[in-house]
Amino acid sequence: MQQTDPLKPGYNFDAHLVAGLTSIIEGNDLDFTIDRPGGMKGYIINLTIKGQGRIFSADNAFEVKEGDLLLFPPGVAHFYRRQPSCSNWFHRWIYFRPRAFWSDWLNWQNNQQGVFVTRNLEPEIMTKLEPLFVDIEHSAKSDNPYHNDLALNLLEQLLIRCKTLQPNVMSRRIDPRILEVVQHMSQHLNEDFCNDELAAMVCISSSRLGHLFSAEMGMTITQWRDDQRITRAKQLLLTTNHSINKISRMIGYSDPLYFSRVFKRIAGVSPKKFREQIS
Repeated sequence: MQQTDPLKPGYNFDAHLVAGLTSIIEGNDLDFTIDRPGGMKGYIINLTIKGQGRIFSADNAFEVKEGDLLLFPPGVAHFYRRQPSCSNWFHRWIYFRPRAFWSDWLNWQNNQQGVFVTRNLEPEIMTKLEPLFVDIEHSAKSDNPYHNDLALNLLEQLLIRCKTLQPNVMSRRIDPRILEVVQHMSQHLNEDFCNDELAAMVCISSSRLGHLFSAEMGMTITQWRDDQRITRAKQLLLTTNHSINKISRMIGYSDPLYFSRVFKRIAGVSPKKFREQIS
């Protein structure tokens, strides 16, 4: 029988977002070692709110305490438990599969054995971050309309805040020309456009726009547009009874078969399967 409790061994995390609070007290039923040698398909972000934990073992081991933030990328080994010298370890966590344009937010400065670490968060920062963990958990578990979209929106806020905590993040601002292009595409997602048209809009060459967009956004213009279109398609599949063919046209794909291929590449399942999973 498949494990349905994400706090217990055997849960397969076959979802795009799962969140929770692990309250480990010495001797309770959660007081065991998490051991996933191959890591996971998605990311896990972890905030210690009380006590201490021990990550890895032997010479690779390091401790975390209240105010320490961890980010495990896909494929990085998971081996952690309560620090034996401490009677408890309470940590909030979120497992997620990222959207393509989040890549810059998921690259932190300090890395220990493949795990990104941000330590010693000030109390005023904790009071901003922990409520986001709580709200994401509640939204992810809710049956309300748009609960998935709300959870992802809150997760974006959390990841941006975590990124701004990195020591190497100066007051970097996205080039205003790229912001103008992104805003235009967001408002006209269902329309076809070429790089030449977008470049003319901001008075630079098409090749310059392509290089600048990739440098600022971490992906090509087409990748960004497809990612946003599929996000919109998920909303329509969740909240309407429109046919897949109609949704394909609504978001700018004239060929439903091509839309289905793009959707599966980004979402991991076909539009039909996605709708069946959420119905």
